Amino acid sequence: MAGLFEPLQLGPVELPNRIVSTSHQTSLVHDHLPTDALVAYHAERARGGAGLIVLEATAVVPDGLLTPHTVAGFGDGIVPWYRRIAEAAHAHGARVFTQLLHGGREVFTSAPRAVALGPSAVPSQRLLVEPGELTREQISELIDGFARCAARAAEGGLDGVEISAAHNYLAAQFFTPGVNRRTDEWACGPRFLLAVLERVRAAAPDLAIGVRMSGDSEAARAVASEVAAHVDYISLALGDSSTYPGSSDIVPPPPGGAERIAATVPAFRHGKPVIATSRIAERADAERLVADGTADAVGMTRALITDPELPLKLRDGREAEVLRCIGCNACIAHYHAGTPIACAMNPRTGRETELPPTVTASDRRRIVVVGAGPAGLAAAADAAAAGHEVVVLERAEEPGGQMALAKRSPGHAEVAERLLDNQRRLIERHGVDLRLGAAAEPDTIAALSPDLVIAATGARPYEPPLDLSGVPALQAWDVLTGAEPAGRRVVVCDWGGDHTGIAVAEALAPTHEVTLAVAAPEPAAALHQYQRNRSLARLYRAGARLVLHVQLAGTTDGEVVLRNVFARDLETRLAADALVLALGRVPSPAPDVAGVPVVRVGDCRSPRGLEEAILEGTLAARQATRVMGRTHPSVCGM
Repeated sequence: MAGLFEPLQLGPVELPNRIVSTSHQTSLVHDHLPTDALVAYHAERARGGAGLIVLEATAVVPDGLLTPHTVAGFGDGIVPWYRRIAEAAHAHGARVFTQLLHGGREVFTSAPRAVALGPSAVPSQRLLVEPGELTREQISELIDGFARCAARAAEGGLDGVEISAAHNYLAAQFFTPGVNRRTDEWACGPRFLLAVLERVRAAAPDLAIGVRMSGDSEAARAVASEVAAHVDYISLALGDSSTYPGSSDIVPPPPGGAERIAATVPAFRHGKPVIATSRIAERADAERLVADGTADAVGMTRALITDPELPLKLRDGREAEVLRCIGCNACIAHYHAGTPIACAMNPRTGRETELPPTVTASDRRRIVVVGAGPAGLAAAADAAAAGHEVVVLERAEEPGGQMALAKRSPGHAEVAERLLDNQRRLIERHGVDLRLGAAAEPDTIAALSPDLVIAATGARPYEPPLDLSGVPALQAWDVLTGAEPAGRRVVVCDWGGDHTGIAVAEALAPTHEVTLAVAAPEPAAALHQYQRNRSLARLYRAGARLVLHVQLAGTTDGEVVLRNVFARDLETRLAADALVLALGRVPSPAPDVAGVPVVRVGDCRSPRGLEEAILEGTLAARQATRVMGRTHPSVCGM
């Protein structure tokens, strides 16, 4: 039985332990080269004890640059950056590989879009790409590009090279029936990947050579034995970038990811070490996979994005101090938005060079935080960690703010519960005085003699100036807290910006005839696409009816009146026994305490999301302790 902290041999390279930060995009890239921020990001995870760091997907030729923030691995300029990253990681015992990728027909860039090329001219539905077919000469140039990039990795002092043949990117497109429709020598599924591996091995003979594949791909399973003979290890993930459901399985899959990836491993073993990844965020899952021999190492990537010190905390018996990944997808959402990686739970992720760890304040202050939602709890925990005396006043009988509502939502309970568990442990560890059922009136606050008040009063539902007397109406928040709509026919009017409308429709669908009327071009338009995909799948399976592009205009006797948002002259009337409103939020008022500075954070400034709430709460605490050299732009004017 192997343990997480035993070494592992991958070809010529020995890993000090079996916890891996697998390849993931950070956008900490400028002019297609790494930045100081990227070096610091990986150094933090090496310092935290990761055994192996696999750098983000790196383009092998110019037309393989998927986004403006893709690393180019083919020029001489990459070599000094590789050396810097390798030196930073090696100083803490970690090994560093790079992943080489060409997306083929999968292209993420905006206009003017690069030319997309694949084994065959087969359009890709999800990204709306219509590729051309690679010529034989272009295929040879691509293989040369992989070899050239492997040589650059060796020159830069890296320890290994991983070829991406997962998620239906180029290498997988060659061995996927229906995507490769060629009739020449490249019609043979694994031939392209095998040719790449042969050339990469020749170009970097002293490096470990691996391949990443999708464990849930039948096409990958069919070629796994041939591929395994040419590599030192196989890295397994889940998902297919070319489809909506498949893309949702990439980062992160639904709960049970460890079990799902474990079930795929036997088909890929073939005598080679296997790194299993896909939402392995808990110690118990990681240890079980390694101990029972299912996997030889585990990719705990999202867990390391949230807490870079995870390995050291697990090794040293400090599991209670681990900041757990909540599965909110903020990390991948930043990549798809073309912005630097971030973590909603950990504001330092991606800001390692500008936001230092919390330090003890030179002067101890008394801080009153009003509101125990994500912003207030983040502010309280960081301020208390710096040594301040912190009192939190929360009028409700439980902490969490809107996260307490999310716990009652079928699709968001896991995120909410993990978030609140993290924040509960943080405030308990640092001695925050949390007072529930405590109204924060100005005189109540003043009686505590605070030096600073941090107002995190959150938001409340928007109430439209419409006559809704024709149908009994409830706010979605009321339904999520247990209110029962009258009758059986329920219309949920959803502005389409967040998950609330979908959440309440999903909750009601098993017992009511639900119509979700959405004003936006698509439901939950502000959510990350992977979350939205899963939410819509659940909603359709629950039997709810969707009506798109309509907004609430009013009610008549027993009917909800809807107006088309594009063709304003078109009107729809739906018979309804009850109306549920999910029309957005407005800030809740913040207290004004005479003679005491008040800093507003989170939704009481402008309703947004988890990431903004926790970031602003943390930065407000830093403002109080004066440990930051400058105020972050997101809290200017506080």
